[in-house]
Amino acid sequence: MLVSLKDHSLVNALNAFDPDVVAYSTMTPDERLFRKADGIVRSWMKKTGKEVPRIMGGPHPTYFNEVLQKMDLDAICVGEGDNAILSIIERVETGTDFSMIPNVIPRGGCGLTKEVIDDMDSLPFVDRDLLYSVSPELQAVGIRSFLTQRGCPYRCTYCFNHAYNRMFREVRRNIVRRRSVDHLLEEIKYVVKNYPVVRFIRFADDVFVIRRDAWLEEFAERYPREIGIPFYCLIRANNLTEEVAQLLSAAGCRSIGMSIESGNATVRNEILKRNMPDELLMKSFAVARKYGLNTYANTMMGLPGTTVEDDFKSFLFAKRLKPAFPSFGIFAPFPKTELTEFAINRKYLDRDYDYNTTFSMKSALNSYTEKEKNIQLRLTYLSTLFCSLPDFMIPVLKLLIRLNLTFLYRLIYNLSETFMQSTRIFPGTYPRNPCYIIKNAWLAIKYDLFSDKSDLK
Repeated sequence: MLVSLKDHSLVNALNAFDPDVVAYSTMTPDERLFRKADGIVRSWMKKTGKEVPRIMGGPHPTYFNEVLQKMDLDAICVGEGDNAILSIIERVETGTDFSMIPNVIPRGGCGLTKEVIDDMDSLPFVDRDLLYSVSPELQAVGIRSFLTQRGCPYRCTYCFNHAYNRMFREVRRNIVRRRSVDHLLEEIKYVVKNYPVVRFIRFADDVFVIRRDAWLEEFAERYPREIGIPFYCLIRANNLTEEVAQLLSAAGCRSIGMSIESGNATVRNEILKRNMPDELLMKSFAVARKYGLNTYANTMMGLPGTTVEDDFKSFLFAKRLKPAFPSFGIFAPFPKTELTEFAINRKYLDRDYDYNTTFSMKSALNSYTEKEKNIQLRLTYLSTLFCSLPDFMIPVLKLLIRLNLTFLYRLIYNLSETFMQSTRIFPGTYPRNPCYIIKNAWLAIKYDLFSDKSDLK
């Protein structure tokens, strides 16, 4: 049974399903929610007298093993859990402990046997029945997501991938492991047939294209002929050459995620290690427009070693690139990443900082004053809209970010985000009535404002 903590009563789910094992899939900013959920599970066990193993997997326990002791869990899963969860279930059925399961650290365990899955075609398709039974409204949105590969060869300092590659390098034959085109198209056809109506395909890989190779050429030749549904994918600007853009466009790609990250080339290339000069970004965004690839472009503000003035320059640079959907967020320091260690070593961040505060989006760095943090937050909320407005409106933005109207600006951001995503990045996939747009904008605001106060019932 799958439970969404945001949408369902955990107590009711426990009573109805009477589980023999409870597994949490957790990202770092959500640990606070899972601590509350785990408290409910433990109270339920005490009330019913039933002992249930509690396992946590996902990015958070992978990079923050300390959560095993912090929450007194029975075990955590580090890295890929496809095989680990099967072994855990078998051990629960036989009443044996979780020792020596690859990628699993049990309570009191001090070692870790590691494994990665090289044969991606050996994995079963995602169980979408389980997902849609929990959140049926998702099927009304005409987007279906797929992964074509695992792994990323790049070393962006804010991302977990460089830490993951270092953690598993002794057992990895290949950093990037890709499904065959046959296996991928088979799953897409199955989903199109069984989960209508599919209007857009989203490839959710960290990076969909690294270079033009035999896999991409086969995909580009077969996808429009066998599937023929518009698709979205993530790509780095240095990989979007003219020939790659032409190939993607001919295959049916209509939108891409291509991040900017910083308008300051020194920050982008020396601190973030993106290795992308301004001229390359200008060229890649122009190439995307030439081939009709609408770009979703993220930019981070509040980066270690930068100022609010740098943040405003990042807004101006993003505006200059003319992405279809310019998105902005504030740097969130997650444990074990190189950029977090950089911030700690430079005294921008306390070593025992509370990563759970990142849900608020306000900067966690102590190198900014409270006033500067509020200005950053307002700039983040308003930049998406102002990228689409004429340049003569820039002085208005400078004035607005100094006014204490943060809640209003958050609403403006959510309306802008919903509009641009539904009309430019995934056109024709979302219900078009205004009530739907307003409802989703409000739900995003409500989650940000009140999720830390939720008692999960």
